[in-house]
Amino acid sequence: LPDGVKPSSVETGISETKKEGGTQLAGFSLLEASRTPNFWFLGFIWLLHSFALFLLITHIVPHATDLGIPAMQAATILSFMGGSNLAGRLIMGRVSDIIGRKQTAIICAILAGGAIIWLIWSQDLLMFYIFGVVWGFSSGGLDPCTAALISDTFGMRSIGVIMGILNIAWGIGAAIGPAIGGLVYDVSESYFIAFSTGALAMLLLAVFVALTRPQKR
Repeated sequence: LPDGVKPSSVETGISETKKEGGTQLAGFSLLEASRTPNFWFLGFIWLLHSFALFLLITHIVPHATDLGIPAMQAATILSFMGGSNLAGRLIMGRVSDIIGRKQTAIICAILAGGAIIWLIWSQDLLMFYIFGVVWGFSSGGLDPCTAALISDTFGMRSIGVIMGILNIAWGIGAAIGPAIGGLVYDVSESYFIAFSTGALAMLLLAVFVALTRPQKR
């Protein structure tokens, strides 16, 4: 690298700015970030992930009991989702350091969408457990990748407020996911359409990740 240029500046297109007496953190202000397509792509990424996550958490047990699985056993599906989520965060977080945030996030999103498609056709407890492991692992792996992608894209200057605003999108997804799932079930008396919507959300998430580009000022 040229003398004085740091690796992070080359990778993200964001350079540090010097001022008298110290170094100012590199990156975008909230206003500058909000004027870029990447900001809105990342917002939709968080909204879609939250939508699918809370749709599943809310309705997976009722769906299993509708198929005749005892309530206690149905509740253990959530335990598989939670345990594998932890493993996904640790393993895929490390993988993202090696192959890149975007590539890892896309892999996780596609796996998560595939897990929901598997769920749609699941009929017994073992199939539900397989869903829980794959979904939890991929959903957990998605979180550190997308969080790191935000700092990679906009730098650290205003990372707190940018992530705070993007968390609003996460909250919106958490609110509408369970509600839409319940409404669709009340109308159709089936979770097929509701879960299909969740799978579509994860595939759209992968598209938005692919559209995110290194942001230059």
